[in-house]
Amino acid sequence: MRMRQHRHLELFVALFFCIFAGSLFAAVTQSTTYSVITRYGPVQELMRATGSNETLVESADGRNAYLVRSVQVRDEAHLLQLMGGDESRLTDLQRGLLETYRFSSHQKFNELKPRYPGGKGSIKVDLMDITGYEDTGRYPKIRDDFWPQNAKVYRYENGAYNVHSEMRISGANCIGYGPNAAEQMKGTYAHEFGHALDLTAIEHDGYGFDDNHYFNEKTAPKASFAEGFANFIKALFFPQEENYTRNSLQTVKIEKPEGGYDTYPIAGGQISGEDFLHVEAINALIFTRLARELPDGEKLVLDSFSKHNNRDNRMAAFLKNFVKDYPQHAFTAAQILDRETFGNLTAAQMRAILGQSSNVERYLSSRGNQTGSGSTPTVNPPTTVSPPVVHRPGTIYQWKDANGVMHFTDSPPPPGVEYKTRRGSAASVSGHESGKPPSSDLFNID
Repeated sequence: MRMRQHRHLELFVALFFCIFAGSLFAAVTQSTTYSVITRYGPVQELMRATGSNETLVESADGRNAYLVRSVQVRDEAHLLQLMGGDESRLTDLQRGLLETYRFSSHQKFNELKPRYPGGKGSIKVDLMDITGYEDTGRYPKIRDDFWPQNAKVYRYENGAYNVHSEMRISGANCIGYGPNAAEQMKGTYAHEFGHALDLTAIEHDGYGFDDNHYFNEKTAPKASFAEGFANFIKALFFPQEENYTRNSLQTVKIEKPEGGYDTYPIAGGQISGEDFLHVEAINALIFTRLARELPDGEKLVLDSFSKHNNRDNRMAAFLKNFVKDYPQHAFTAAQILDRETFGNLTAAQMRAILGQSSNVERYLSSRGNQTGSGSTPTVNPPTTVSPPVVHRPGTIYQWKDANGVMHFTDSPPPPGVEYKTRRGSAASVSGHESGKPPSSDLFNID
């Protein structure tokens, strides 16, 4: 999945908030609820019908609403019982909820929990069952109304502000995926868990005019950082994500004020300097390569992230702090930055991002005409602006790579690879043309 509608929210219950990572290793609690829709209809009608154990959820259409009943989940057997008790009869999305619950107990999540900001908050996971309401013809706003999200709530408790995350996993982003829904929902959970670890306060208009974004879209600095970090956390569980990420960077999308997008070659000259770090796929790759290529790199990345985690996170600040924390790894950091920005940063821009370091200077002196990969020629921006790479709106390419992994991209696969295209009614409301993700488009992330 690569594109998502921005839904993780920050709900402030105070005029200001200040939190430090000093109590990094305190315990954070996690709980799970199972929620199910019991009724749908006009808002006024359902307001009168709401029961004592039900919550009214208004639809984005402004006219209708849902009654939702929630139950605290005790264990896996209890969750299965709430969904009918027979695993063989679960729908694809219900199976995804069950698999997500199982996945949430993965040992790596337990290893990440001590990095929860402040360490004294909580993570509440809501498994939202939308079974029976997947028909977007009858329920046109079902995706909007129950799109997966991570909301942050700040509460003043025992003399300090603690951050609490409320995560929703519904499968609304996987309608139509069939048996593949469960794996996608697990990936969504890992991504949202990444948001739970992150204090970044995303810009009010961070995702542009339509409040959506693609993996390869140029967005605001903090928005691209937050999404890149969440995708990095996802890649810790799903290593194949690195290939998906890299494949998405053949082009970059730039939103137009009047709506829609222009799509350009990634190194075609339309973005330059630090703006390369405002593409979430590039940020995800920088995190991923630092974690993979440095000795004990995953720990180094997470330690530095946790140490400097704050509301103004952005990739340029992270890299400067990382080089200060680990000056012995500045050469590799410079090499990775250079490679993942396609060799387009000047030496002055590299220094501005990475800071002053003898190892940075050593890399720059050896840079020559090669990128940070050490073998890939530098792509120099043309003197004239490249024309947009035009893709017909709504076209999604489905293809398998040499390892048998299925890809869904908005640009054709490499030459010689067989593919299918998805268009028609589902594609006509895809991506940013309508702001609503199609069920067939694995570029949709949350």
